Amino acid sequence: MTRLVFAETASVSEDPDERHVQLLLMRGHLMRLLGAVVPVDANEPPLEDARLVIRVRALLDEEIPGDTVRAASLRRRMSEVGRELLAVLPPAGASDDAVDGWGRTVCAGFDSARIREAIRAAKSWEQAGVYPHPRTLAAVTRALSGYVTTLVPYVSIHLESLAAGSRGWSACGEAIERSQEARDVAPGEGLKAARKHAYRLAVHTETLLRYAEQDCERDGE
Repeated sequence: MTRLVFAETASVSEDPDERHVQLLLMRGHLMRLLGAVVPVDANEPPLEDARLVIRVRALLDEEIPGDTVRAASLRRRMSEVGRELLAVLPPAGASDDAVDGWGRTVCAGFDSARIREAIRAAKSWEQAGVYPHPRTLAAVTRALSGYVTTLVPYVSIHLESLAAGSRGWSACGEAIERSQEARDVAPGEGLKAARKHAYRLAVHTETLLRYAEQDCERDGE
């Protein structure tokens, strides 16, 4: 599956929504490959071609464009670096099964423990009715917004593995949509509204994290 995503013959859809999903899925696969080739252990030797990692990270930072021409360009560039990443995988990753079986390593793309710390903080403030320092609240809110952006591509890959139209597929798709809406909405005026906004982000981030971890566990079996 991973190699098919980065095939030279692949093309983007003419439908804007379908095209957005295609590129989102490709970004998710690219993030997973990057997690597989970049060492988790600091004592392990780094990837020889550090420039490739820089190119991949730059592409991951790009917004998904709305027009067909720019979307096709982004797809082509992600395909190119995706194939280059596949080429530098260790010998164990020579086949698609091995690449997709690297769940534990690939999960290095996100830090579950750190994400849960932010979730616990935001949920505890709302549940206890306490107000943290505004700077602390702002920092946690920014972190949670970033975690939504980080996790959505992983959850999109999980969505791809589910039967289209099934209850699980619908719930997973709704989790992605609602988390992005919560991330993009303005928090409102005042500390109470800001705290409630952080709490909503925490709830949606927690849901995304569960889906993302399920996908990593499934691939690691």
